[in-house]
Amino acid sequence: MRLGLAFKTFFRILGNPEFAQKVEQLSLPVAPPDPAKERARLIGEQLHLLGILQRDGRLLDFLSENLSDYSDDQIGAAVRDIHRDCQKVINKYLELGPVIDKPEDSKVDVPAGFDPSRIRLTGNVKGNAPFKGVLAHRGWLAKEVKLPERTDGADAAVLFPAEVEIS
Repeated sequence: MRLGLAFKTFFRILGNPEFAQKVEQLSLPVAPPDPAKERARLIGEQLHLLGILQRDGRLLDFLSENLSDYSDDQIGAAVRDIHRDCQKVINKYLELGPVIDKPEDSKVDVPAGFDPSRIRLTGNVKGNAPFKGVLAHRGWLAKEVKLPERTDGADAAVLFPAEVEIS
């Protein structure tokens, strides 16, 4: 069966230069990704999400505001809208889950060789893993990211454009 497929492919390559070129492209080694370009791409995606949180939830406006001039009631009313709108963004574009899927305050074992980007040890940390402790926070894990593509060619560093009202 495989031999027959090999012969069919061989003769198809001989008779069809376009097909031969496609097969050749498939067999070429793939260059490893450029770390600087990959970092720039990831930063662009992170800034894109932050821009969406600003656009739909006004998160940056809220975080940049000096709240000392407002009463707790005023802050509470503003936070309710920002919370709702930012939560919609998160639910629309991210599927989140816990890093450790156990209830908080559960006893957990941290094995030797654990990934410190997934588990942060706090408290009285002495010696080397394995460790036993109590789960203070389950952590957040992005299980899926569904950000829309940026197709407008806009500067990724612009999280939200300045708004100018023309009269």
